[in-house]
Amino acid sequence: MPKEAVIRKKIIKILEDQGYVCWYAPKVKFHETDVFGIVDLLALRGRQRKNIQLTTLPNLSAKRKKITVFLEKHNVEFPVEIWAWNQKKKVFKKERVDIKIKKRRKRKAKK
Repeated sequence: MPKEAVIRKKIIKILEDQGYVCWYAPKVKFHETDVFGIVDLLALRGRQRKNIQLTTLPNLSAKRKKITVFLEKHNVEFPVEIWAWNQKKKVFKKERVDIKIKKRRKRKAKK
């Protein structure tokens, strides 16, 4: 399996070829550097923004669950794309994870 740095370089090349500017947090030993623990890479192009989590195909479901739990726990709408590297086919499987926040009804004051 390729390391995260190898996968990240592949994604950055793809995105930069599409006109995106990319940023990722520098890695620090023994410390998580993901944005909110769920985003490895940010990509911007005009008004478009991609929040990307890098992984390999076998870890796709674990990453999906981690992102969904975070979004539901903090009650936020924040779209995250998971790019999972398929080692056999040498391509990325892309998946978007997002939740919709349910609007709370306001209670009427008792008279």
